[in-house]
Amino acid sequence: MSELQAYIEKVYEQAKIGDWGRVFSEWRDIPFIANRCSRYQKEHSGWTFLHQAAYFGHEEACRELIRLGASVGGQTHNGKLAADISQEKGHTALAALLRRALQDEESLWATSNDPDLRPSSNLWGEAIERQAIGGMLVAYAGGIVKIPSGARYFTDSFERILVGWHGTFDPPCGMDGESML
Repeated sequence: MSELQAYIEKVYEQAKIGDWGRVFSEWRDIPFIANRCSRYQKEHSGWTFLHQAAYFGHEEACRELIRLGASVGGQTHNGKLAADISQEKGHTALAALLRRALQDEESLWATSNDPDLRPSSNLWGEAIERQAIGGMLVAYAGGIVKIPSGARYFTDSFERILVGWHGTFDPPCGMDGESML
């Protein structure tokens, strides 16, 4: 196991005991660790940081993980989604939120395994206008959409970037070429 992998597992253990304050502190100190954690899956159980956040009913952690690109459709080895875990623990509002964030893992907006790519979305009705502070690379349709620094783009309520037909983002356009906003 690499030192980086061991470090991520150490952070995962904090999530597993519900110490989200410490997890957020680690992510603030070393932001690229947060990206790696968003894609981490425990080998023997299939649990992810998102599953742990759902277990504890920690909405802020769930939203941050989704923003970073965690797969809401990721399943444990028992076939459970984070939404299922949240529902079982009695966090019904969070379970509903996670189900709303769920995107088909076979869609054009499927989450990338690459932690350096921002996630995309097709939740057009939630469009929030943003301006890129720096350049961004966004996963879309198995490829990459580049958003240059200073460009206008739109996000959903989870801060995933709205990308339309053929990688359009300002505004994202549907298959008929019309704006989705």
